[in-house]
Formats: sequence, C-alpha cells, structure tokens
Amino acid sequence: MADELQDQMEKDFDKVLKQKAKRLNKEELEAAITDFLAKHILCTLATCDNNEPRATPLRYRSEGMNIFFLTEGGGKVKNMLANPKVSVGILGEYSGFDSVKGLQLWGTAEVIEPGDTERYKAARKAIRSEEREDLKKLGDLPIRDKLKAVKITVTKARYLNIPEGILNQVWEA
Repeated sequence: MADELQDQMEKDFDKVLKQKAKRLNKEELEAAITDFLAKHILCTLATCDNNEPRATPLRYRSEGMNIFFLTEGGGKVKNMLANPKVSVGILGEYSGFDSVKGLQLWGTAEVIEPGDTERYKAARKAIRSEEREDLKKLGDLPIRDKLKAVKITVTKARYLNIPEGILNQVWEA
C-alpha cells in the first residue's frame, strides 16, 4: 500500500510540477538529511507516556544523524524516561507548495544528567552551548548548571524536498 501511494505521488509530482522525482542512494540521502539538520535549529519533539502524547517545540543541534538539546526537565523528560521512543519534526521555509522541505525523524532519546561527566561534556560540545546568546543571558543562575542534555539517536528518517524532487524518501539506520 505504501509503495503504491509513493508511486502515485511521484506520478502526480511529474504531472503537476513538471519535474521528475529524484531517488537518492542511502549515502546521498544521509548526506542530504545531515545537511538539512545542520542548517536548522528549531524542531518539534513528540513524546508519549501513558497514552498521552506531547509535542514540544525546542532548539536543537545535530551531530551527524543525532540530535541534541538542553532542557530544564518537565513533561517531555518525564515522558522520555518512561518511553524513550520519540519522533521529531523539522520544517524548512515555506513560500508555497513548490518550496516545501521537511524532515521527520524517529529514534531513541537518552536523558543525560550533568553528573554524568563525560557523556554530558560530549553532549554540551555537540550542542555548542557557548555559542548560544540565550544561554549566555542566564549568566551564573543556578539553573544553567542543572540543565539536562538529551541525545536522540535517529533510527529512521523521512525527507521531503520538493524543490529538489525528493519525495518522502526514507532512510533507516
């Protein structure tokens, strides 16, 4: 069924936008996805616990196919500790249907506490928190040292880039 829908979407794309759909090999697709991740900093994180979904907009950084962010805690962390399976959505700039670019990710979240020194240092390095003006404004506030780091190990991605003819192509680890 999914293959039939993909085939129909590609035919419609050819007809409506007068453009051929482009199929990337796994390495090309991974390179396109990591480039997209690196060029954006905002996403929506979807978590779920006890059949209660939660979508949280947040600022992230990527390192390869992995996503990192800092958090004070709250509902998203509670959900990730109970159920580490997450999804992430990232949108490109939109100026009409023919500009649509987006990425859906699925993976496993790992909450890293400040006391977990080596892993926490590695996550903070990936996040490049010293470059973030919003974090600099926290100064010496105690919360700055209590922020948890989260690493999402991506296992599956679906990439859409209509300007380049890439239609919901799926990458899997």
